[in-house]
Amino acid sequence: MKKQFVTIAFAVLGLVVGMGNVQAQGRPPAGPPGGGPPGAPGPGGPGGPGGPNNGTAPSSNARQSTGAQHSGLRFGPAGRWWDDKSVIREVGISKDQQRKMDSIFDANKPAILAAYKTFLNDQSKLDALNKDSSVDQSPLFAAIDAVSQARAALQKSTSQMLLQIRQEMNTDQINKLEKLK
Repeated sequence: MKKQFVTIAFAVLGLVVGMGNVQAQGRPPAGPPGGGPPGAPGPGGPGGPGGPNNGTAPSSNARQSTGAQHSGLRFGPAGRWWDDKSVIREVGISKDQQRKMDSIFDANKPAILAAYKTFLNDQSKLDALNKDSSVDQSPLFAAIDAVSQARAALQKSTSQMLLQIRQEMNTDQINKLEKLK
């Protein structure tokens, strides 16, 4: 159950960044950048080399091909990097820091998931309007605004969590982590 919840939370993070600006049809990209929920088992495991990113930034190829612009905070390499042994070793993350980062992640999950549900609801309303051949401009633009606001709330929730995680680190650790991106 906990693993499934973590996977969902990282999928949310991936979607936040992968969406970029509202597209002409108001639809987000087909899935999170990297081809799967960030942090999910895959090549290299969570945060491992070749694995999907953690939703903090689309890959350069994804950014170039979709034209999506990043908004929100980018911090750390792929996945739950504070659980990745190679990152822990290179950055010098202590067990105490890991526990605090896990607590921060767990404390922020409800707000992030609530914001994500709101975004999905607003997005589905916009999608329904887009399928209506006789839609008026006013409700369509209102739906686009609602999606934009929901996306912004989701990005803020995610950024708040990442800022809290970053505050658990010293300047040297932050610099080492930035080099791993």
